Amino acid sequence: MSNQYQQCVKTLAEREKLSAIIWLVIGIIQCCTFAGIVCGVYNIYSAICRFKQAKLVLTPYPGLVKSYDNWMTSIIIGLVLNLILGGVVGVACSIFDMIGIRGYVLEHKDEFEALEADPTLAN
Repeated sequence: MSNQYQQCVKTLAEREKLSAIIWLVIGIIQCCTFAGIVCGVYNIYSAICRFKQAKLVLTPYPGLVKSYDNWMTSIIIGLVLNLILGGVVGVACSIFDMIGIRGYVLEHKDEFEALEADPTLAN
């Protein structure tokens, strides 16, 4: 991978993997406490989805930009759950998801939309 499109995809996949690992660790720790079990289960589910998403973004798919654009509701739910039940680390990760991942996709919207139109650009 050497062109700008490939770099965008690679960066997004790496950020998704990082987020997935962090959410998995947070979720497991929260599940060890009775008060945090609801938030922990939600965070483990989020981690599983993020591992899948990290693989999926490596094969540019139609609707990628739109799916990230619509992410705000999920991020806010995670933020509120972590704020109430989870703690500071979960809130920080939610902010990373909002800015570091969703923001990255929207910032590089043109590149990702070009990949949606012509997936061969990633080769």
